[in-house]
Amino acid sequence: MIRRILQCLLIATVALTSGLPAQAAMVGTAQIQANTPAMAGDVIQQREWIREQLVKGGVDETVALTRVAAMTDAQVAQIHQRIDEAPAGGGTAETLIIIGLVLVITELMGYTDIIPGWPAE
Repeated sequence: MIRRILQCLLIATVALTSGLPAQAAMVGTAQIQANTPAMAGDVIQQREWIREQLVKGGVDETVALTRVAAMTDAQVAQIHQRIDEAPAGGGTAETLIIIGLVLVITELMGYTDIIPGWPAE
């Protein structure tokens, strides 16, 4: 029983400490203003900037162009202001890791029998 608990703790420790590396840096106001058009600026320039951000995010260029063309001026202004706050589809890998970890722990503790005969004792 103790051996199973230690195995579970080892697996949990390895799974939780092997995350993806992340980098963070301070961004100054001048850098933000240099990369974005003025808020009261031309709507066409804002549309182009949004299209570029969508393409950088992995959206096909023709699809991005179609999406931006379908937006109203109010939507363009709102998205232009909040594009950096929008989620980018993250969380899927973490969810799969957690589900896998739960399945392994329940298998090791004997609550489930997903893989017959594992762990061998």
